[in-house]
Amino acid sequence: MLLAWASPASQESNAEFEQWYLNTHIPQVRVAVPSIGSVSRYALVDPEAGGQGRFLAVYEMDDDDIPAASAALGDGVSSGRIQMSESLDLVNAPPQLQWYRQHPADPAQA
Repeated sequence: MLLAWASPASQESNAEFEQWYLNTHIPQVRVAVPSIGSVSRYALVDPEAGGQGRFLAVYEMDDDDIPAASAALGDGVSSGRIQMSESLDLVNAPPQLQWYRQHPADPAQA
């Protein structure tokens, strides 16, 4: 699973950020990382309280090959197949990515 926190560059760029994230970014990430199954997005309830980003995207994966998925994502960005937007905050609240693998709730399943 990939957790990605991101924020728009300004309040004025919020609509552009939303359009880019939903219609450009998520589809490009899904093409670059074919193991991504579903994507859910969440908005921070109290943006004034701070935090890693105003929005959280949860990318669920169909397999556990995180090194391959991470490499594919990095290649997509460096090659330009995943395009960034000027509406994305890269200065005050740059995107944060964290990869997780499923951990059994029952130690006997480990």
